[in-house]
Amino acid sequence: MKKKWIVFAALALLLLSAGIYFWSPSAVPPGQRQLSRLSADNFADFVSAFDAEPQAARLILLVSPT
Repeated sequence: MKKKWIVFAALALLLLSAGIYFWSPSAVPPGQRQLSRLSADNFADFVSAFDAEPQAARLILLVSPT
């Protein structure tokens, strides 16, 4: 019975730690723009930032939970 509680507590701690890690605000290096989520509201800002420096290399990372 005691072993079950220890395993349950360890699993709960692991899930809580993973949740805090993945849903906490991200930090970026000094001088870099903050990370943002792309939506219909900020798409125009994305396009203007993407086209601002045509000579620079550009990378778009699309991540989907499915």
